[in-house]
Amino acid sequence: MMSSSSVLMITRSYWRRRAVHTIPSRSFSSTIQKQHTANNPKQRQKSPLLTNNNELSAIVNSFPTTGLEYAFGYGSGVLKQQSSSAGMVDIILAVDDPYSWHKHNLQTQPHHYSGFARVGGARFVHWMQNLGARLYFHPFVDVDVDIDNNMTSNDGIDATNTTHPTTIQREIKYGIVSTDDLIEDLTCWKYLYLAGRMHKPTAEIDLIKATTLSEQEERSMQEQEVVNRRDEIAEAQQQNLLAAVSASILLHGGQDTAGMSSLPIIQLYNTIAGISYAGDIRMQTGAEDPNKVKKLVETPGMQALWDDMYSTVFSDMQSLGILTKDEVKMELDFDDIAMRKQLIQNLPKRLQSDEIVGVATDKDSIHRGSDLLRVELANIVAPAAKSQSIKGFFSAGISKSFKYAMAKFAKGRLKK
Repeated sequence: MMSSSSVLMITRSYWRRRAVHTIPSRSFSSTIQKQHTANNPKQRQKSPLLTNNNELSAIVNSFPTTGLEYAFGYGSGVLKQQSSSAGMVDIILAVDDPYSWHKHNLQTQPHHYSGFARVGGARFVHWMQNLGARLYFHPFVDVDVDIDNNMTSNDGIDATNTTHPTTIQREIKYGIVSTDDLIEDLTCWKYLYLAGRMHKPTAEIDLIKATTLSEQEERSMQEQEVVNRRDEIAEAQQQNLLAAVSASILLHGGQDTAGMSSLPIIQLYNTIAGISYAGDIRMQTGAEDPNKVKKLVETPGMQALWDDMYSTVFSDMQSLGILTKDEVKMELDFDDIAMRKQLIQNLPKRLQSDEIVGVATDKDSIHRGSDLLRVELANIVAPAAKSQSIKGFFSAGISKSFKYAMAKFAKGRLKK
């Protein structure tokens, strides 16, 4: 039996690593259509699929970069989850001071904000920011992005034959969050909103600072601080992933079979992906794709990203004797009380309950513990998801909110 302190070895081992692979920062290639005319050096075209980190960086760099500390892309517009062409590109920006950031963004890009926000100004936006899961989203924003023509495709062939920059247009949804709020959600599961999103593969975005001479000094002063916050986020994310695997294993307790049991890795990933949808009103009302979890995991190519993302977690759990694993399945005793006690310590404190662990002599108590954990996760997710949906009416405006709701229903109830 492992010592009670062994569970800490996992977390500490993460914190001694720079886990860049945890939030995959892959350079996904894109296929840019060639449309060149001699009298139009900047061509405008709809790119069929956003799969290149250069494009993500260019999008982020079109926003105010002062105070921007971290950014990542997610969803089918960034990571291909189905055979259809990419839709809206989803991006999260973590900033040190949301009020100052919104104040600047309102001045440079007021059309991104709803009429309510433009009238209320930065103070109103900041107030809205702090409601719900403390995110402020802008859906259906069209951005023109200049892309260097030295990008290459998967086969190494130049994407264009011209030395002029290419301008592509993207429809994006971007969310603003305080870096402190992001870290708190990753480590404490206060809302399980971004923490749940980051249970799944994402693409970390390179932060390209402006390089004009007038900004060089400011950039050098901010660079170290940004790097430090990025490391802090990486450590918090490692803790988040460890908690996700631990919670998912605990959710499978109380099975009919005794002793060691086998669980397909793909099934565990589905359980992890579903954590952030437990109690989500959008799933309950049909305002979300009912096959979303399955697409996030089982679309060709996605499992490799999941494997890469969780490889360190599984490796450390194997070294501590919690489980054994091969490429397709894992084996462990889901009802072993000593193991469950250790896994519960990997969860945020709000979920560390003896009732969830269960009693060794009462298998039904283990089953009830797994059900209780499921309920507690839903109790975290539901309020945040509901409040975020309601405040979207004010942050996005009436027309965009209606458009967004219809798009969600098209993927959800109307698709059944």
